Amino acid sequence: MRTAGIIAEYNPFHRGHRYHMEETRRQTGADYIIAVMSGCYVQRGEPAVVDKYVRTRMALDGGADLVLELPVVYATASAEYFASAGVRLLDSLGCVDVLSFGSEYAGVDDFAPLVKILSEEPPIYQKKLREALKSGKNFPLAREEAMRGCMEAIYPAADASVWEILRTPNHILGLEYLKCLHRLRSGILPVAIKRQGAGYHDTEIGTEYPSASAIRRYLSEMDDRKGKADEKQADKKTADREKTLFTAMGEGAELLCSCWNHGDTVGWKDLMPYLDYAVLMEEEQTEAFFGFDADMAARFQKMYRPSVSFTELLSSLHTKRLIDAAWRRALLHRVLHIKKEDFLQRAAEVPVPYARVLGFKERAAPLLKEIRRTSSISLLQRPVQGKQFPDGSAAAKLFAADIRAAQLYEQVAAGHCGRIPVSEWVRQQVIVSL
Repeated sequence: MRTAGIIAEYNPFHRGHRYHMEETRRQTGADYIIAVMSGCYVQRGEPAVVDKYVRTRMALDGGADLVLELPVVYATASAEYFASAGVRLLDSLGCVDVLSFGSEYAGVDDFAPLVKILSEEPPIYQKKLREALKSGKNFPLAREEAMRGCMEAIYPAADASVWEILRTPNHILGLEYLKCLHRLRSGILPVAIKRQGAGYHDTEIGTEYPSASAIRRYLSEMDDRKGKADEKQADKKTADREKTLFTAMGEGAELLCSCWNHGDTVGWKDLMPYLDYAVLMEEEQTEAFFGFDADMAARFQKMYRPSVSFTELLSSLHTKRLIDAAWRRALLHRVLHIKKEDFLQRAAEVPVPYARVLGFKERAAPLLKEIRRTSSISLLQRPVQGKQFPDGSAAAKLFAADIRAAQLYEQVAAGHCGRIPVSEWVRQQVIVSL
């Protein structure tokens, strides 16, 4: 049995993701593919376009055999936490042979010099990083400057194209995956699959393999036009939208459109009343929440005002030092009540004490049996199994955050379309008979 792992968000799942799975099987000979997927909130610091169960079904229909949830605390954190938790989860299963990730052009060997420096963090790198941060640069730019200085000293003959790795989101995640595998001395073999079609930030939906960003932008633009046309025009626009999305996404478009047309989704504008409430209660200082430092907390307290829109708030918080994604993640942690914990001090050491199953194909029964035999962490197939963790433990806190986050998403989404919310405690796994 050969098993490949993929760490992803599928926000939403599209043809490029299907291609990635197909190529992973072809290049690695994998019998099974495990997808470790973000839940209802993603690493950009925002709610996913549709909930985790819909996206699980998309992933299973698109080629995955088993979908596991990446705990929300890590799924909504910086790239280092996101990648480290995903790799640790796969490594803990004890039966994963390959980690497959997408790359615009770089192969695994191209990452080697950067992986070594970032894994070992030699004194020259730490010194230059501190200097760059002190000069006012945000972390991505400071890290690139520190890496340049370090590379010039240690790898003076390195190809100039190596710097593009630090500027491309998929490459940055790939670098973090490799760094974690290196630190763990994991036996999992990394494989880079060349991406097809649009780049990560491309917003043109008409390409053969449009990006998830393009699909999200298209949905947002169509949503903005709701109510601006008569019923006949609205029906035509809906049909045209579904046709465009089917071309971009394949079969998953039907599920996405069904949710979107019924309003069964959540955006930041829906979360703002919860942010207002959290600030009003002020049970803890803002700095107590994961993602905030003292400067961010002070700026938030200065710029925040009740009932402000999310766009206005984010614009007022923006600084040269902090990218908007860092603010979105911190604000989301405030809404979801995700506080700083001792076990979050270092991303290289975060615990991932369980693997929660969101869905699987019936053909993956042997894989589930093998995981139960080899895994060093709990395999949760029913939410109630999460109650086994001792009070106050990292596992209990992580799982409580997962439940809390999913309950909020479901409550808001259900309110939009006039249905009764389904408790996360009674949610069933998605099982596909393909």
